[in-house]
Amino acid sequence: MDPIELVLRNVAEPQEEFVMTIDEIEGIVKEGGRPNTYVGYEPSGPIHVGTLITIYKLRDMIEAGFHSIALMADIHAILNLKGPQDVIKEVSMTYWKTVFHELGSPEIEIVLGSDFELSEDYVMDLLTLSQKVTVNRAWRAMTIIARGKDPMVSHIVYPLMQALDILYLGVKVAIGGTDQRKIHALARDVFSSPVQLRVEKYVPSAIHLPLIPGLEKGGKMSSSVPKSHIAVHDPPEIIASKVKAAFCPPWNESFDEEGRLINPMLAAMKYLILPWKSPVKLPRSRSRGGGEIEINSYEELERAYREGEIHPLDLKHFVAEHFINEFKGLREKFMSDPDLLRPLYELQKWQKEKGLFGEKEWKDALESYKPYLGDVS
Repeated sequence: MDPIELVLRNVAEPQEEFVMTIDEIEGIVKEGGRPNTYVGYEPSGPIHVGTLITIYKLRDMIEAGFHSIALMADIHAILNLKGPQDVIKEVSMTYWKTVFHELGSPEIEIVLGSDFELSEDYVMDLLTLSQKVTVNRAWRAMTIIARGKDPMVSHIVYPLMQALDILYLGVKVAIGGTDQRKIHALARDVFSSPVQLRVEKYVPSAIHLPLIPGLEKGGKMSSSVPKSHIAVHDPPEIIASKVKAAFCPPWNESFDEEGRLINPMLAAMKYLILPWKSPVKLPRSRSRGGGEIEINSYEELERAYREGEIHPLDLKHFVAEHFINEFKGLREKFMSDPDLLRPLYELQKWQKEKGLFGEKEWKDALESYKPYLGDVS
């Protein structure tokens, strides 16, 4: 595949809004030399299928000639009160690192935020940025991520750190979900201004990927709500159960009022399966004659689903089987070395004790750990 096509695969539409900018991206690709690209993550919970779109994108970027970095933003997670630093760092370098190398590529570089974000140069640059960005501008960049919370000072610091991370990692193309667009716009604006920093300053480019809707109607995938997501370490029977119960409406109810896809099964096919696995064969509904139907693209899937050729239950079964097979290698790694998974359990136990999720959610989480860690509580 052409390098530009790889970079732009799965980018949110319209590209004019979610690519900053196409001309810049083309110039970076043509220049060559393995430029840096990255995604920043709060490694504060289980990795679920909503994260896969960026993991796969880091793999795409490697194939397109980039050096891909996964930033384990442990300091950001602490700012958001997600856990103690020592546990978050351990989760980053065990569970998260294993998943990225298994499902993405062993070439993805894993970097801890605390390895450079506590340096004197970084802290002084952060203070300099705090003098150049208004509170209102910083909060506007965070509102989608913080989701209407009464802002804390940490929420204002967060986007300034995320902007600085790009420079300190030497990133030419930053990657994020559509909820990161305002932060990247802030970075581009402030770094094109006369602000004096200790780190080398330049204007980064950025691409943004769609957010995968949660399994429950109207919700997002949340690491603290197990039934809202498929975790990469979920046993096959739990994956099957979650998908069976998932929201999967008829075609005319699969989009919200703004035209965004809210059917998680169709979203999984569009962004996580068909770009890499096609053609695929699904059962044709009995009302349309039975047998099988071959799907070569998402557009073909849309048409078949809209016309009733594919039943929602058959679509669910296909998605469940895909992820059961996709995560098989990971499950085997966790079975052979449970210590790769244990730090995540310890982190979620801490979060439970701090009231970050309830008894029911904790019980669901424990079921996913049982094959690897036994009956823990």
